[in-house]
Amino acid sequence: MREKKRKQGKTVDTSGVSLRYTLDSQFWEALAGELKKRNEEQLPALFESLSLCARALELPVAFGGTKSEGWALVCRMFMFYNDRMPPLGRREFLAMKAGTGRVVNSRFATACIKRIIANIAYPSSPDRSILDSLADTFLVNGLKPTEGYTGKSMDETIITKSLSDEEMMDLARIVVNPPADLWEEVRVSYGPRRPGFITRKYLDFRSWVLGR
Repeated sequence: MREKKRKQGKTVDTSGVSLRYTLDSQFWEALAGELKKRNEEQLPALFESLSLCARALELPVAFGGTKSEGWALVCRMFMFYNDRMPPLGRREFLAMKAGTGRVVNSRFATACIKRIIANIAYPSSPDRSILDSLADTFLVNGLKPTEGYTGKSMDETIITKSLSDEEMMDLARIVVNPPADLWEEVRVSYGPRRPGFITRKYLDFRSWVLGR
């Protein structure tokens, strides 16, 4: 029997079959790798739209490039996990973090996830959903200053205007929300090439040593 639940306005399959490989960091790595490819197709237009919005608000910031791409990927990977929690728990969370850290810089992924969790725990307003908090996180951290940025004294105005602009928030929600079909696509392709138990543990240990 397939178990499904509504989360963030979408239906998510939480059956045992769908979640079979979620303790494997290699599954999350494969998911992040495919997500990165999908992002390269989808996100540039969204980043350009966000930059146009910022320009219309006379904010000296833009989106795009390595920083925006990295934050978008980590936010989307976190959403993949969050959409399936519960039944996913701490062990799966650690596997997600490890797998994501092999596709982007491990320390960068860890720092992003810490910031995401902090913003969920202490949202910008009481009515913020988790998706909204991720959108907030991306808007604040995924930007880059442009000509006209004179220093940190401008940061509060940039953040306030960005988070209160509905068009920017709508675009950011799309940026941090992963493609619904990708999970199943990766799950099906991962199964036949799944490493054996010993290999998986060796790869986890090797990544842990290299990431220290």
